[in-house]
Amino acid sequence: MKIKKSIVDNRRESILKYIDDKQETSTQELVDIFNVSEITIRRDLSFLESIGKIVRFYGGAKINKNEDAKNFVLENKKDRIAQKCAEFIKEYDDIFINSSSTALLVLKYLKNKRINVITNNARALFLDIDPHVNVTLTGGKISYPKNALTGIFAINNLKILASDITIIGISGISKEGELTTSLMDEVEINQYMISESTSKNILVCDSSKFSKTANFRTGTLSNIDIVITDDDLDRDSIEMLEKNKVQLILV
Repeated sequence: MKIKKSIVDNRRESILKYIDDKQETSTQELVDIFNVSEITIRRDLSFLESIGKIVRFYGGAKINKNEDAKNFVLENKKDRIAQKCAEFIKEYDDIFINSSSTALLVLKYLKNKRINVITNNARALFLDIDPHVNVTLTGGKISYPKNALTGIFAINNLKILASDITIIGISGISKEGELTTSLMDEVEINQYMISESTSKNILVCDSSKFSKTANFRTGTLSNIDIVITDDDLDRDSIEMLEKNKVQLILV
């Protein structure tokens, strides 16, 4: 029987995280921990080696220090967050999406629904989007390296619109629940998107964003209805979200 790709992907992510934490491990140790056959572990290690994340040696494997293995884990987390967020989108919804890479990934999982998306994320141009999904760019000045569309032109175009749902990502969130961004030009756009959604605001971000803050304040948790993040979120952050009465979804 064929095993679902998501199961294999999740196991490989866990194996990579385990090796990253320990720096190296034996094949037998992985067999015991993940309760699969040795040949399955060997296939997983071969895959991780083929994408440059680990280096294999006789009887085991170690992390490839010349490659940022954490990127593989992070991208997998972002995918899971985006996939869960897409479940909240209904047919005929109008959606704001800001310049966040995680928020933009939600488009990947919107299938067979007629949806209007308005975004200031220029990277939307390069996505393979379902033909039922209508994407409109705000226009404006391109701010690198995020490819965010900002400035007066973007703001003026946004101000004739509202959304049912706003999906927003951030650069960091403080212990007090302040949402922050690293790009000053994004502040007004993010604030408008949050203030002009008629149904709910969804914050999507990986758990590492809870341990850092950026220079510019773009809102607070009081503006957010749902937070979707990965299950590595620490207890203090969970309690902070509960205190602010935000619905938390861990994936």
